[in-house]
Amino acid sequence: MTIHMTPKITDQQIDEMSVFEAYRSGQELLDSRFPRDAVRVLHKVTDAEPHNAAAWELRGRAHFAAAQLEPAELAFRRLVELEPTSAWAYTALGLSLDRQSRHAEGATFHRMAAAMGTDPRDGTRVELVDGSPDIASTT
Repeated sequence: MTIHMTPKITDQQIDEMSVFEAYRSGQELLDSRFPRDAVRVLHKVTDAEPHNAAAWELRGRAHFAAAQLEPAELAFRRLVELEPTSAWAYTALGLSLDRQSRHAEGATFHRMAAAMGTDPRDGTRVELVDGSPDIASTT
């Protein structure tokens, strides 16, 4: 289901949703480009399921899409804690720091992602910050 109009989701409606319904609704809202509404709904999910990595990833993406960069950073930090082997989590955290003009700090997380070898762009992002050689090309 794709939402085509501006959603009018009340706090009461969110309270009445099950955790699963809130997750699905948050996903649909984000996919339909209503990230601020998605964030509101996804708070219910992460509050109910604080160890659910998928919920934190979705919430981080929603914050990032809404240009709520500090909350995105916190959500992605939580995701890295929950999924320390996810290169995507490190990339997302690095990008949220980059968008806050904290490039040197972001490069640390891009290095981690590049070392995992999933996306050569992470090594390029590190080079842009400090001119270090591309980690992916040295292995």
